[in-house]
Amino acid sequence: MPLGNVLGEFTGKVMSVSQSELGGGQRRIEVNLAGETTGQVRGQFFSTMVVEGTPGRPATYTLTGVVLAASGAVMQISGRGVGMRTGEGHKIRYRGAGCATSDDPTLAALNNVITAAEFEADPVTQTIKGAVCEWK
Repeated sequence: MPLGNVLGEFTGKVMSVSQSELGGGQRRIEVNLAGETTGQVRGQFFSTMVVEGTPGRPATYTLTGVVLAASGAVMQISGRGVGMRTGEGHKIRYRGAGCATSDDPTLAALNNVITAAEFEADPVTQTIKGAVCEWK
């Protein structure tokens, strides 16, 4: 299954972080993010990413958020996937699948698209940067 066109890219900043112990050495980390999107839906995004796992091992994530498009449209986004350390400092590479929905007719074509996301997070600089592609 190949990936299709790049739908957009995003850069963001961590706004807040909270951690909790889940037991058995596992942790839950909630990260609130805000940033900019480019591509088919240019604008600002706000999201919450929840990462669960054991420190030093690959961990799963879920993400829920919204894109406030420059056109005035609103798009709900959600996704889930896996992250693991890159070996470069504290950086983490995440890969996952997602989808988006909008009531705006100009974005209706994206309502039935499954997407693949790849992004990198740097806990030291508290930034993320990545891209979203159509999954054909």
